[in-house]
Amino acid sequence: MLRIDRRISVMLSYGFCCAALVGILAIAAFLLFGNSAVLGMIRESVLAAQKSHAVFAFGLEFLILGLVLLSDLCLFRLLRNVSAGKIFTDGSVQYLRIISWASVLAGTAAIPLALLLGLVSLLAVSFIGFFLGIVLRVVKNVIEEGTIIKEENDGTI
Repeated sequence: MLRIDRRISVMLSYGFCCAALVGILAIAAFLLFGNSAVLGMIRESVLAAQKSHAVFAFGLEFLILGLVLLSDLCLFRLLRNVSAGKIFTDGSVQYLRIISWASVLAGTAAIPLALLLGLVSLLAVSFIGFFLGIVLRVVKNVIEEGTIIKEENDGTI
């Protein structure tokens, strides 16, 4: 398996986080100001079916984007800890906790959005987000245990 130097890997991760931030802001701008035919068709079908649900769907879209933005910002801070060699810390555990819960909540919020918009493929995306949150909870638990062991080892020297 290809191994990348730790510093290069962290820099690549920073780049991906920056790209994600640009993507989040672009999607938010598109939802607010975009005049796309696809977006218009989706909005019209929702409005035609149930007008009051359009506002709810729009709110869910921004809730999901907000959770992804929160995750991205926490990921920046987690990467800062990693690049400083502070991996097994309470701060790193807290960032992973926030990211994992945000993933679970975003995945859960995408379920009613998929049902309102009639997009079956969004249900798969919802499951992926939810499952990713569960995986991150396990990783958080591992890092938390490592932090406890590190603190015990630091105290015995």
